[in-house]
Amino acid sequence: MSTYKNTSGDLTLTGDAGFATLTINYANTIFNGSLTYTGNLTTVDDFIVVAANNTGAITEMGLLGQTGPTTFAGLRFNSVANAWQISSSVSSSGAPIASYANIITTTTSVTAAGANTQIQFNNNGAFAATANLSFDTATNKLFLSGHQVFANTATPANVANAVALYSNVVGGGGTGLYFTSASAADELVSKGKAIVYGIIF
Repeated sequence: MSTYKNTSGDLTLTGDAGFATLTINYANTIFNGSLTYTGNLTTVDDFIVVAANNTGAITEMGLLGQTGPTTFAGLRFNSVANAWQISSSVSSSGAPIASYANIITTTTSVTAAGANTQIQFNNNGAFAATANLSFDTATNKLFLSGHQVFANTATPANVANAVALYSNVVGGGGTGLYFTSASAADELVSKGKAIVYGIIF
């Protein structure tokens, strides 16, 4: 037998100073209006359904997190974009104040720029490459068509079975380009300085 209760004002149920439990056995609960919940939410189901009984007319559905007295953040599923989306600032209805952005849920790949062996570099935020800079793994050959600038730096530590080139204050060699290895360290000599030293010695 169905029972209907009507009231022209608010209806408040209070039990045991707010510590009682309201139990509804073997019945579905339908709220035809807004539900405000101020306590902790516990559910025994595996999923909480939002936009229940949606026939497809609703294309955006999700959850809001209240970040301040009148501010909210949003998490929604956009069925048009077929993607979960987030926004750091939305209205109380979930409408974006800051645009929603897709949550990336799959691995994406980026196609390398240029041809095989060409070295990738950042070109205004995008990958780029040029035939003037390449590395061949088969021959261990680094190719540069252009010039390399050596910035002034401190003397590097000696490296076994290797030679390090670096720039520092110009010395007697007249170049400011130095080398260091496990067995020697010195400044490379310019042609003019070499001629002078050859005449002197």
